[in-house]
Amino acid sequence: MEVLMAAADGERAKKKGIRKAIFAFIIAMVALTFFSNTLLGISLAEVTVEKSAAGTLSHEVMGSGTVESAETADVYVETNWVASEVLVKVGDKVKAGQELVVFKTRETEDSLKDNQARYAQKQLSLEKLQENYQETFRSSDEKLMRSTARDIESTQLDMQILERQIANQQRQLKEFSRLTAPVGGIVTAVNAVKGAPVQSGKAAVSIADLSKGQQMKSTIDDAKAPYVAVGDKTELIFATLNNARIPAQITDIRDAVSASGQSGEKGKELTFTLKDDRLKGGETGEFDIVKKTAAFRSLLPNDAVREDDQGTYVLLLKEKKGPLGTEYVAQRANVQIGDADDMKTSIENGVTPLDKVIVSSSKSIADGDRVRADP
Repeated sequence: MEVLMAAADGERAKKKGIRKAIFAFIIAMVALTFFSNTLLGISLAEVTVEKSAAGTLSHEVMGSGTVESAETADVYVETNWVASEVLVKVGDKVKAGQELVVFKTRETEDSLKDNQARYAQKQLSLEKLQENYQETFRSSDEKLMRSTARDIESTQLDMQILERQIANQQRQLKEFSRLTAPVGGIVTAVNAVKGAPVQSGKAAVSIADLSKGQQMKSTIDDAKAPYVAVGDKTELIFATLNNARIPAQITDIRDAVSASGQSGEKGKELTFTLKDDRLKGGETGEFDIVKKTAAFRSLLPNDAVREDDQGTYVLLLKEKKGPLGTEYVAQRANVQIGDADDMKTSIENGVTPLDKVIVSSSKSIADGDRVRADP
């Protein structure tokens, strides 16, 4: 009897040990599966998501340029006189009528006196010939009359030439012996040098006309050109004037010109007009023009929009229920895009306001990849 009871106790102990072993195995498998999924989850790309939302786009056009006079008065001299005095330098502020350059005119003055003397001589000769002609007329010597008439005509022609020379020299002495400023403004260039004539084809002095205001030119990318127009008003910021904001207006937009003078280069050249007495020319101005669009029903960050050989698309975050919880998978959705600015892109179709769109990821992902997310 005791033997049977002992055998029964041994059998029960054996079965209990087997049950414990099975239970331990199940626990171990569950733990292994859990930790495997945990390790796998840690290795997955971590993503951030956003839902599309209605809103407006802001197109920002930024740039800078150098201020110059809207109009420049160039003062030329048509003689090769030597400059005796140069009374201004670049940067000087001058008034209309102010003397700029004085020239040596002694040779021209002497030449004028010589021409005036020659003219007086010719006038005396003409009077003598006219008297001779009267005498030959009374003598009825036709041959001598014709000769005298020709001499009279030749003398008159010489006098006409001298008259023009005298008038031109008098004009030059009046206009160019002392060059004066035709307008008030800032001297931007001086080509007159004391002791030398002004180089042919160059202005002796150039003056920025302050009464006409200033202008500033700047080149922007072609992609930004549709967002500005002639007539747009903005403010130019000048760091050299303690960040002063000066109102300006776009008055011209044209193809940018290269350094070689050829148009058609990439970009557009904007011309701003402005007026401020503090500006002398040469200052650098900056602008930042922002234009808002009409409202779009669906906007996403630019980083969410992707492109490959098959077209434009986004990756949606999709949930899958599994035995150990929820899994997340990236799923491709082809989209059609519209306008865009530096931050957002309008989505015409392909996503709904409920879709969770992947904006960024810790590493590269593709359609069908499992990911980690905190939706």
